[in-house]
Amino acid sequence: MEPKIVPYWDVTAIRNIKTVKDVAKEFEATFLEIMLKEMRKGIPEGMFSSFSDKMYTDMFDMAVANRLASSDRFGLAKYIENALNAYKKAENL
Repeated sequence: MEPKIVPYWDVTAIRNIKTVKDVAKEFEATFLEIMLKEMRKGIPEGMFSSFSDKMYTDMFDMAVANRLASSDRFGLAKYIENALNAYKKAENL
């Protein structure tokens, strides 16, 4: 399953996320998107700084973040999943 970054105002989509694994994947994708946007701030804009260029780079960053999160190479989602499962287990004791 490729994670999809859900906008914070899409309450219905957020409610549909049911498993800890899905939540962890969504968080990893969102984290990677924010990281890519912050990294891009360090690059000079140059002559391509119109509104449409910024919109394109935002969509590109979102697509790259989704692809990176679905590759399972970062391990952030697995770490979060393990932490949440341990928390749930401790809460049930």
